[in-house]
Amino acid sequence: MLPALNINEWFVNVHLLDRIALAVFLLAVICYRIFLALMLKSKPGRLYLGKLQAYRNAWMKVHSSTEGQGHLVVVQTLRNNIMTASFLASTAVLLIMGAVNLLDKLDSLGKTLSLFNESTSINPTMNLIKVLLIIITLSYTFFNFSNYIRQVNYMSLILNIPKKELDSIEKEDSSRLIEQIFLSSGINFSMGMRGYYFLIPLFLWIFSPVVMILSILLILFNLMRRDLSG
Repeated sequence: MLPALNINEWFVNVHLLDRIALAVFLLAVICYRIFLALMLKSKPGRLYLGKLQAYRNAWMKVHSSTEGQGHLVVVQTLRNNIMTASFLASTAVLLIMGAVNLLDKLDSLGKTLSLFNESTSINPTMNLIKVLLIIITLSYTFFNFSNYIRQVNYMSLILNIPKKELDSIEKEDSSRLIEQIFLSSGINFSMGMRGYYFLIPLFLWIFSPVVMILSILLILFNLMRRDLSG
């Protein structure tokens, strides 16, 4: 049975380390997203995402300029991307179902976790908060991958249309539109993957807030090193 979610009572009874862990997690996610957005806008060449976008634009220009010659390559390449995103989106749905199933077993979950951390069973509402954050993160991940699939499906259509016809439909150079769709889809895929990365600290939080904080710092370090390798 689900515990009553009283915010005031929860905030008073929750362990200080859990408060710190939650604050560090939210701060890390929000600040890192702002950092990526600012870098993509001001200095995309320094980001790995910016370099990937340059690769996408070059690939797009090559195949959009061909008159039917590269359509098979376009379809096959985009199909492979869709299959990858579909697998990751389906995995997110399965994990959501598993997390929702935990909501009815919070009492037994607290007893099990008390073997690792004695303070876990003091505030069972904390376990509810942890599981809900896992569900929210997985839902965010699923949304990004499903949106990526939608945009790539759109790309598979318009990249098979000759550029002259696209320019006629858009009444301007269609390259800018295609580049924007590519950029948006790439960001969605990247944010979906980062949803999985930040899911790891949430799972570890169930066992220990200290381990969660350490995992957040480690993930941020690796993401920063990877994203600035462009």
